[in-house]
Amino acid sequence: MSVLNVAEKGLSYLRACLDLYSENCAFLVLFFVALLFLCVKGSKEEKRIFLPSAIVLLLTVYNPVTPVLLMRFFDVNSEYYRFFCITPVAILVPYVAVRLIVMQHSTAAMSLMALALILLFILSGNFLYANGYQAAENVYKMPPELMEVSALIHEDADAEYPKAFLEYEYNMQMRQYDPKILLTIDREEYLYATSMNYTEEMIHDSEHPQYRILAALIKYQGVETDEFLSALEQTHTEYVVLSKANPMIAFLKEAGLHEVAQTAERSIYKYDLKEPYVFELVDYTPVY
Repeated sequence: MSVLNVAEKGLSYLRACLDLYSENCAFLVLFFVALLFLCVKGSKEEKRIFLPSAIVLLLTVYNPVTPVLLMRFFDVNSEYYRFFCITPVAILVPYVAVRLIVMQHSTAAMSLMALALILLFILSGNFLYANGYQAAENVYKMPPELMEVSALIHEDADAEYPKAFLEYEYNMQMRQYDPKILLTIDREEYLYATSMNYTEEMIHDSEHPQYRILAALIKYQGVETDEFLSALEQTHTEYVVLSKANPMIAFLKEAGLHEVAQTAERSIYKYDLKEPYVFELVDYTPVY
């Protein structure tokens, strides 16, 4: 949801966030319809179980004022949609569907109700294969080029756990594919970088050298070469992987990094650390 901004949208942020989250699916609508059904036809026990939590959600998560208030204390621009995940859609909607079926007085009526509900669920969502079926290219369900990048880094590296900077998409995928490649930038830092610029104070923040790397390679902000190299050294970043079309490749060459390998669309550059970094896994044997 990094494309949305609470400050710009104001009270309409919630509506825009819901539109992006639901992706034209109507299951949240079905959830609230199911709530109305329980309000009218539900037993006391059903109302006791489902209604209090729903009221809390309506007053908080689904209140357009909530993201505006939270923004005063936290940056919720790219994370507010996560609150929608706690809505018990997968519990309440199927439950009410079963209630509707068993309320029928004959097998034929139950069958018709079940068929109608199945059609409703189908029409309320998006067909998974609307654009055709695409078979995974490998068992990891990862881009083959990403796997090639991983293999090339390990082939060149002296350390068992080399550290690398990758562009956003590859960074998110590499963290799932290869745990032996340490990532310079974590997920939250990258999410910030996709939507915000770095101030001069942040760029010169000695406690967060990764800001300088992101500012230079992702935001294309002016960062001095020596400050950039210092950030690589402080974060123990040995490899930088960029798309061949990235305009910052020239900057890497000027900074003294050298290309050690390339794929069809990516170039892998290496920075020679002044002090080799050895990562050691925590030994949890004493715990057990």
